[in-house]
Amino acid sequence: MGWHGLLRVVDFQALLVSQPSIAAALDKAQRASGTKSPQAKALREAYHLLAKVLWTRRASIQRVHDLAWLDHSVVSASARLGRVWQGEDGLRSIGSVEAIASDAVFLELFPSKGSDWIEVPVEAFAGISPTVKLERGVAGPIRVGLVPEPRLKTLYDAAATTKFDAPPTAVTVLGEIEALAASARRAGSPSAAVVFAASSFEDVAAE
Repeated sequence: MGWHGLLRVVDFQALLVSQPSIAAALDKAQRASGTKSPQAKALREAYHLLAKVLWTRRASIQRVHDLAWLDHSVVSASARLGRVWQGEDGLRSIGSVEAIASDAVFLELFPSKGSDWIEVPVEAFAGISPTVKLERGVAGPIRVGLVPEPRLKTLYDAAATTKFDAPPTAVTVLGEIEALAASARRAGSPSAAVVFAASSFEDVAAE
């Protein structure tokens, strides 16, 4: 089994209104490589994902996971901070923080079981509800944590305090969390959050 995890600042307002840029990228990809190319297929799926979330005003664990990776790799690849971990070393790095983290805000970022729904404010679209409901928790091989804007200072303070007596591996991750929380707060957007999106997947051996 492989594993990868993403820790990222996501501004859900900016992400959910990015359909026009994805449509433009899709058109470009189809012209360059054809409608059945892997890139075109991925962009088409991304467009439909955003459409579903906008229509329902909610996103399950799976969809929040996919939204975070979409934001990281396509929508705002260079605009906001993000950190990717992979494989057993990455999993151990995250585990080193979980082993010493005592503040409840860390369970919001690194949930270990179950799930809950939170509301994140977004600008209203044609009178539709001004919030979107996002699920965080664990669903099969997918794990999603999310700390919304009102809890960012708590996350920043918890990371800074926990670093003092942490082992070196945990200090590195806690430093990343601290920087991401500070960046999200500076964004000044009520729809900005620190998101952790991780998943296990089957390794496919090359034949």
